[in-house]
This record gives sequence, structure tokens and C-alpha cells, in this order.
Amino acid sequence: MDGHGYIRVNERLETTASNVWAIGECAGSPQFTHVSIDDFRIIRDNLAGGNRSTRDRLVPYCMFTDPPLARVGLSESEAQGRGVSVRVARLPMSGVRRTATTDETQGFMKVLVGDGDDRILGFTMIGAEAGEVMAAVQTAMWADLPYPRLRDAILAHPTMAEGLDALFSNVPVRSAQ
Repeated sequence: MDGHGYIRVNERLETTASNVWAIGECAGSPQFTHVSIDDFRIIRDNLAGGNRSTRDRLVPYCMFTDPPLARVGLSESEAQGRGVSVRVARLPMSGVRRTATTDETQGFMKVLVGDGDDRILGFTMIGAEAGEVMAAVQTAMWADLPYPRLRDAILAHPTMAEGLDALFSNVPVRSAQ
């Protein structure tokens, strides 16, 4: 056990005992069903001879409140704590065209973009369809797409995800390097 009461595992979810693995909350993984499912896939693939690990996972967080909250990647405080310089853009949900048809204007979108490049480092949204919109940004992050690819994408109208073009249009220009 580690100091927090979790079963001690390595990045492959192996314990210190030979041929014993731990998964999910008991292994100290983030306490989400989707993370436990990924833990299962890691162990399954490793048992079949693979070499998968939990390193560099991009874990999405969703709270299904009203309105829902979703986040992936770094928050502003995490970026600051790690010494990562970021550009931050915000958009109130009232700035998303879809809200004119649904009247769901509570909340905001926020994105963190690398100051020295155009990589998307984090996204937070509180508003209708937050988990679905966050999944689109998470996919772009996994693909290492620079933010202008989402800003300039033709997204279906009227959708909540269409707000990404307005959000990414608010990203400040890079600092002089």
C-alpha cells in the first residue's frame, strides 16, 4: 500500500507481487468509470504481451450537474504551478449561437493554449453539452492539432461545439519570444 491507502502499482498497473495487477480506485487511479475502463484495457493488453501504461493519459473530468461541468488537460492553476506559460481565452455561453435556440446561457468556455506554440493545453466548460464539447477538444489535443484548426473548422450550426470557433478566436496572440 502507498501512503494514501492505495495498492502500489507501476505505470503498467502491476503491483509489487508477481502476476498481480490493480485497477481503478484501489490503484489510486482517478475515480471515474471511464478511467477504470481504460485501466482494464491497459491490463488486458499487457497480459496479452503489450506494453501499455497510464503515463501521459489525457483524463477528462465531467460532473453531470445542471449545467454540466467538463474539463480536460491543465487548469490555469496547474499550468502556473508547473511553470507553463499559457494564453487563456474565455467565452460566455451567451456567446455561443446555439444558446439563442435553447436559452441555456449559463456558464462559459475557457481554453489554455501554449504561449510558445499553438498547442491546446487545457479546456474547461460549464454549460449545456459540456461533456460533448469537451470530447471534441480532447480529440484535438490527442491529435496534437494546433488551436487554429478548431478555430477555422466548419462546425455544424447551430451546435454547442460551434462555440469553439468563437472561443478560439479569442486566443491572444503569442508573446514575443
